[in-house]
Amino acid sequence: MKLRLNIILVLLSIGIFASNVHAKSSMMQKSIDDTTRIGLLNALAFEFYKQSEFDSCLHYSLKALSLSENLLSSKQAINNAEFLKQSKILKAKSLANIAMGTLKSNSNVALDTLRAALLLMKETGNKEGQADIYSAIAAVYDFNFKNEEAFKNHLLSIELYRETGNKNKLAPELTNLAILQRYLGKYGDALENLVESLKISSQINDSSTMVETLLAMGFVYLFVEKYDDALKSQNDALLIYEAMKDTLGIAIIHNDMGVANMKAGNLSEALKQHQAALEIRLKSTEYYYTFASYSYIGSIYEEWANYTEALRNYEAGLEYAALSDLKTSIVDANLECGMIHFKTAEYDKAMQHFRVALELSRKIEDHTGESKAAMNIAEIYLSTDETAKAISWLIKAEKVVPKSAFKFMAAIYERIAASYYKIGDYENAYKNQQLYSQVKDSLVIAENRVKITTLINRLDIENKQALQNEKYNKMLEIKQSELKRQKVLRNFFLFGMFIILVMAVIYFIRYTEKKKLNTKLNNLLSNLKSTQTQLIQSEKMASLGELTAGIAHEIQNPLNFVNNFSEVSVDILEELKDELENGNLAEVIAIAGDLKQNLEKIGDHGKRASSIVKGMLEHSRTSDGQRELTDINALANEFLSLAYHGLRAKDKSFNADFKTEFDNNLPKIKVIPQDISRVLLNLINNAFHACTERSRTSTERSRSAVDNKDFKPLVSVSTSKENDQFIIKVKDNGNGIHENIKDKIFQPFFTTKPTGQGTGLGLSLSYDIIKAHGGELKVETTEGLGSEFVIILPIINS
Repeated sequence: MKLRLNIILVLLSIGIFASNVHAKSSMMQKSIDDTTRIGLLNALAFEFYKQSEFDSCLHYSLKALSLSENLLSSKQAINNAEFLKQSKILKAKSLANIAMGTLKSNSNVALDTLRAALLLMKETGNKEGQADIYSAIAAVYDFNFKNEEAFKNHLLSIELYRETGNKNKLAPELTNLAILQRYLGKYGDALENLVESLKISSQINDSSTMVETLLAMGFVYLFVEKYDDALKSQNDALLIYEAMKDTLGIAIIHNDMGVANMKAGNLSEALKQHQAALEIRLKSTEYYYTFASYSYIGSIYEEWANYTEALRNYEAGLEYAALSDLKTSIVDANLECGMIHFKTAEYDKAMQHFRVALELSRKIEDHTGESKAAMNIAEIYLSTDETAKAISWLIKAEKVVPKSAFKFMAAIYERIAASYYKIGDYENAYKNQQLYSQVKDSLVIAENRVKITTLINRLDIENKQALQNEKYNKMLEIKQSELKRQKVLRNFFLFGMFIILVMAVIYFIRYTEKKKLNTKLNNLLSNLKSTQTQLIQSEKMASLGELTAGIAHEIQNPLNFVNNFSEVSVDILEELKDELENGNLAEVIAIAGDLKQNLEKIGDHGKRASSIVKGMLEHSRTSDGQRELTDINALANEFLSLAYHGLRAKDKSFNADFKTEFDNNLPKIKVIPQDISRVLLNLINNAFHACTERSRTSTERSRSAVDNKDFKPLVSVSTSKENDQFIIKVKDNGNGIHENIKDKIFQPFFTTKPTGQGTGLGLSLSYDIIKAHGGELKVETTEGLGSEFVIILPIINS
């Protein structure tokens, strides 16, 4: 980063020097013009912004703005439309950098400036520049914690980067969006964007973005307690930083790996990582991060009850916290030192640190630090049997503790109650004991919610990972299949070339048999082309079979939901048992409702898995049935009745009529009756569903609507014979099929039914069966009036 700044400054200095020389001598041409100088100034301003040096960013961007305004008023801009456009782009970029320079001091002014820059950039039609400004607007909203607005602008920026094909900016913007999604708790979506960003940054060899993405990915895994995955992502980032020899970056990763190991309970490994980070930071001026390393190391020794080492590290951290001038860090450092002195019964030293933390936290309005300091002072008085003073300080802590800090608040009420009981004030002891119980209940509920949220987020992450792996495996299978196909074609091509060569030799030798030989060659070539076509088609069908069979693996998703909701239900039953023992009837009813919802979801996902398996087996099964002479009229009548009574048995509210129009003079035809019956049953079921759906929606509309008032659901099945073809028609008076999906209804897995009510394989399977019989399946529909499916079969007599 520093090297890049120095390069820009050198280039800028060369440009200014060249301009001065040009003013003195017309023999010397400028080595750099105003447009290039503005570009360098803007690049310099943006680099300062990335280092959080907002004053320097504002300084150089104002210079760039002044030069760009001069360009806009120049004769060249007035007479040259392209030059005018470029000048507007430079001004818009200058305004954007000015906005980022004022971000810390006045974010509202920064936002207004960016909006002005966006309007100017839109005038030029420069989509990449618009994407940059949308990204900057998102950064301002991020700074002000306005997540919804930030999310929208990140999406607009990403859309334009995709449109312009700018991968260098798309990858970091995807990472920024993922970080925001992580703050919003959308860990699955965050992981998807991080995976895409990592893929793109790897393709373009953008090491910085790769590291940022890997670290962000590590935090996502950390929040869902997938510690091994978190450490793997952090280790990958470490390898990149080590190759780049970025020592401060290496320290950050060691620190993050230390945090991950602490969360996972691997304190020995965590200590090694934090010590490695500290060794690097001691050689830098990053005082806050040095304090943080000492604090982490001290907390590990404190956990091990090694108070000597813990105090040594906490005191060293206090020195660096003071150097950083970050007041909250000084408060935390004093609280840490004071607690070690308290644990070793050095109450005077502990009191000194706690009072420093108390006074400073009051000055900066750090209520968390203030309540902790007051609480710790009370602990000292409790340890020295000065109960009255302890109660006074506990009350002070209770007044300032944040209301969301249930755990800390519960500890305060518990100690107040115990203190009042100790001095015989049983009334106040009872009151505070009641408050403690209330806060404790809230704490338990909050902890349970966190557990459930973590479980759901972890499940989401695992599903996203499974989908990514499945997608990769499918792509690998397709590539392997393509390689096999190319190999076959190559071998066939070589074989064909060999045959042609042999034919040429024979043609040269046996010139007198030219006509006869030409006929044989033409026949052979025709056979070879036919073989090639069959080979390619066979390969395509094999690939399709593999792809279709692979989709069955998607049943793993509903099975995962079944397993996880079952585990959550066990936890809910334990909570229900506790609430029953406590006599909390209202809480019992609420928990029972949650349990019922979980069981319903288990049932829904189980049915969904069963439906997918059944549909896939039917669709992929190769029938070896023999064709038989079949009475189509009898078959249609049988399955019309079967479908009607089956739906009546399944849904008591089902009410529809049906009629038949059979040609009684039709002959029997040879078909596979099991397959044709499946087609008829599927079409008739769809017809009944369509007309009953219209009936249901009709009753929900206004009863004054004339076209709906006397509507009666009706399904009709008819047969006839036309020119040695057997015609079967299944007609309904439902809502019909919309024109824009009519061409899709025979595609596998396409369905208009709600999720969980259809697999989308019925019509696809029917279409395949009719095609296998040498027939045709068509649909004729009028939206709002109904649909008619027509089966055309060739008549094959006995």
